[in-house]
Amino acid sequence: MIAKKILNDTFLIRNAKVEDAIQMEYVQSRCYPTLHESEILDRNHFANHIKVFPEGQIVVEKDGIIVASASSFRCDFPEHDSTFLEETDNLWITNVQIPNGDWMYGIDMGVLPEYRGLGLSKEMYKARNEVCAALGLKGQIIAGMTIGYGKVKDQMTIEEYCKKVMNNEIIDPTITPQRSAGFRWIRPLYNYINDPESGFGSILMYKPVDENYYL
Repeated sequence: MIAKKILNDTFLIRNAKVEDAIQMEYVQSRCYPTLHESEILDRNHFANHIKVFPEGQIVVEKDGIIVASASSFRCDFPEHDSTFLEETDNLWITNVQIPNGDWMYGIDMGVLPEYRGLGLSKEMYKARNEVCAALGLKGQIIAGMTIGYGKVKDQMTIEEYCKKVMNNEIIDPTITPQRSAGFRWIRPLYNYINDPESGFGSILMYKPVDENYYL
């Protein structure tokens, strides 16, 4: 389980508790303003995640207030493409959690806007890798939203955008930092998530515990 001070002891990163669910819901509501309401996690979803896979739910707090959170479940490597709702059991994770799965699938990570740029996402990714190592997992999987597409959607298709991001011709506010945090490109997921600003797409990526491991 995770519980430690980070960033010059300014923040506490730890595993989430059921009583954190209301504050986690608030973080979620502030982080995804263009995401369809059917794909927004609420307090009941967070509480269930903590029940199903407590090791994989993480929060960051400052002075007792939660300013960031991350949710995940344990699974086998996804062989086939699916939508966000299909992948997450309609946000509940109950029926997709595999107790002996080899991977941690990160389905959500949010930082309150006023605390962005401090490195909190990177700290949560590091904490997830520590959990993966402790549980003997191969690493993390994420589907990073191509959130920067909205600014150029009149200039190119989402397919063209993804190719440019992959080739580092375009900096995406989500994908580029995730790759800097050690995530490796697998493939784009088109029509994955109901968010027009992301072109309804995401990028499937992985971050292994052992850096010498490759898919």
